[in-house]
Amino acid sequence: MQLPWRAAPRAALSSPLTLVVSIATTLLLGFVVAAAALHSSAAGSAALAYQQSRMCPHSVHPSLDGDGLPLSTAVSLAARSDLGGAYSRIGRPDFGGIATYGRFGYRPDALSHLTAVRGGGTGLWVPQTIATAAKVEVGDRLTGSSLVVTAIYADLTQPVDGWWCSEAKTVVPNPLAGDGASTSVIWVASADDLSALPPEFAPNATVSLRFPVDAPSTLAEAEALRDNGNARLAALGLPLTRTDLLSGAVVAARTSERNVSSALLPLVIISVLVGLAGVGTVTVQWAQRRHSELRLLWVRGASPLSLGFRGVLELGLPLVLGGVLGLVAARLLLPLYAPGVVLAPGTLWVALGFVLAVVVLSLAVTVLVASWRAHRTFQRQARSRRLGLVPWELVVAGLAVLAWVRLSHNGLGTSLKPGSLPRVDVAALAFPLLVVLAAALLATRLLRWSLGWSHHVQWWRVPAAQLALRRLAAAAGPVTGVLLVGVLAVGTIAVGSAVAGAQQSALDSKSGVFVGANSTVQVSQDVALGRVALPSALRGNTTLVGVSTGALVVDPATFTDAAVLNDAAEVRSLLSGLKRTGEVAPALRIGRSANQEIQIAGLPLLKPVAALPSFPKLGTRGYVLARDSVPAVEQVGSWHLWSTLPLSALTSALQADGIHYTNVADRARVLDGLPFLTVEWTFGFVAAIGVVLAVVAAVALLLAVEVRRRQNAVSGALSTRMGMRPSVLWSSHLMEVGALALLATGIGVVASFVSAGAAVPRLDPAPWLNPAPMLPDLLPLLGSMVTCGALVVVVAAWLALRGVRTARMGELLR
Repeated sequence: MQLPWRAAPRAALSSPLTLVVSIATTLLLGFVVAAAALHSSAAGSAALAYQQSRMCPHSVHPSLDGDGLPLSTAVSLAARSDLGGAYSRIGRPDFGGIATYGRFGYRPDALSHLTAVRGGGTGLWVPQTIATAAKVEVGDRLTGSSLVVTAIYADLTQPVDGWWCSEAKTVVPNPLAGDGASTSVIWVASADDLSALPPEFAPNATVSLRFPVDAPSTLAEAEALRDNGNARLAALGLPLTRTDLLSGAVVAARTSERNVSSALLPLVIISVLVGLAGVGTVTVQWAQRRHSELRLLWVRGASPLSLGFRGVLELGLPLVLGGVLGLVAARLLLPLYAPGVVLAPGTLWVALGFVLAVVVLSLAVTVLVASWRAHRTFQRQARSRRLGLVPWELVVAGLAVLAWVRLSHNGLGTSLKPGSLPRVDVAALAFPLLVVLAAALLATRLLRWSLGWSHHVQWWRVPAAQLALRRLAAAAGPVTGVLLVGVLAVGTIAVGSAVAGAQQSALDSKSGVFVGANSTVQVSQDVALGRVALPSALRGNTTLVGVSTGALVVDPATFTDAAVLNDAAEVRSLLSGLKRTGEVAPALRIGRSANQEIQIAGLPLLKPVAALPSFPKLGTRGYVLARDSVPAVEQVGSWHLWSTLPLSALTSALQADGIHYTNVADRARVLDGLPFLTVEWTFGFVAAIGVVLAVVAAVALLLAVEVRRRQNAVSGALSTRMGMRPSVLWSSHLMEVGALALLATGIGVVASFVSAGAAVPRLDPAPWLNPAPMLPDLLPLLGSMVTCGALVVVVAAWLALRGVRTARMGELLR
């Protein structure tokens, strides 16, 4: 028999709702698989960009460095790179005044990146510190040379800009180091001028070879740059030390991309299976609606398989169109769910391949389900055991228990090695999602049982509730489906948002504990001795802290103004009680430190009088004492300024008052945040999938109401004509839809909050640092979900009542 090939696609137009549902189903399928591919690629590019942001721009390309060279050799070697610097040894240049320590250097275009205080031109540029110490003026000549000073420039200080970043160790002096250990650079205008220096500067020169390039945006570009750069350095054949920072960045970015991809794989597989189940449901509905036609074709000799292909003729084009629209949506919405928008070459083709795969699977499911339905309906085979009898919630709960065991023992699977990326344990990451899925399945089964027994309930004293319950029982299948998807949506959004937010706060809090404040710098003992006063701009936001091995010396009056603390009032109260009255100094015992008197070099005998679980800079081990308890501040190891200001603001204030500093630390850059970002990006995509499921649940609810429009119109019209007030009917529909939305929100929120609360502390990319990740404040998220749910409930109730208001009783009865 020849099937009606030409009529089938047009026949699909007779049921627009089925077309919309078919397109929406594969649209979501296509979006999930395409978004997963795009998100993984964007995560790799974003990880590379993050790593490069922590590198000096001139160090992206592999570079060379050398020392202990003759100055002439250093100059010739520097000329073989795109941006080479040659620096003499540290000596005592004499300009006819007081000889002080200094070194000479040349780097192309260096003078244009300096700030002249006096003078200019193309002669010697002397730093202001050397000019002040040696009383150098513009026009002075270097003794033993023909070189003349033409400019005095402002010394380079930390933090330096990107052009000087790779040379910071050479060009930025350490003012707290010993004489001759570090100094600023006296710059010459050309490399030939270095040959005119006095002979004592000729030996022990250093050289740096840099190769400025545009930063690669994708991993493929970075790998090509790394390989070509190393090949170029190998071709030079220079006896210098090679530095290849880009290789580490590429490895880290690749690892991050693989971690994100592997973590997303189970979620994508589950989403695809759910989507294919949706395609099967649509096919069953199509078979029910085409029952008469399919029976006629079967009587005329069509096999069940041919009837299955008949379903593809009607539903195939909508399914393909939905998949293509899913790919388009995934690409257009990339900035909303991915950590970046830069994709590796060919990523879109990979995403298209995944979309085509799920479209083919959707078509195969359509054929198989339609064939199975025809076989079951027309050939009268015995009914097989229903899958609904399988306790799927127990199966999923068992998997959740196994995931919890992995999570509690291994966390993310991270080795206790600072700077390493977490080896993501997919089973551990899946624990909170498995708990949400088990709760959703259990809630669905209980709701189906409850609706099955709902005919025993007599709530006629509250007609609105009784009618709502009857309508829910009459549509038990769609209701339980909406509840399942709704619980998954709410739980997935909450889990993804909770874990992602916890990673953000954990990185911030761990960085604060590691540094102690937003920014810190080391200063001389003169500040602690009171010989140098702090600038007025630092009052109220900065404190002076002494650091010795295993102990901090703090100022109780100002410490809480600058330090990163969870409970500043408690710390302030404890510090105020640290007043020394004898030979023994009272101290705070931190964490696991011994609760006994202890002697630390340079400090008086310490006696713990109170304890705190953790403390900035010390972590969970050490002691804290008041500054007034230290009789000789010069014996403290080092003194640091802690400030709430950004590092640039802190150093600018110190520079303005001429206060020397070194060893700067910035809270925003002190820790490698890529391990935290990897987990955050993973669960950010989980939250995005939750939003997709929420849209599915809302659309499914609205479609279910629209499908029952005639039934609602008949019952509503009859009820109003029998005396029911419109307000009671309105409240009845609100109760019906609202109860469903409330159940989905409540179960999803409870399951997700409980599972995320248990999992978040163990999803720690840096367990060697305190504090552990903590569940963030989820009340704003809960409020937004309740608001969106209430909006959907109102719209669904309005749709249900619209049919009642516009119904014509005669047509309904007819």
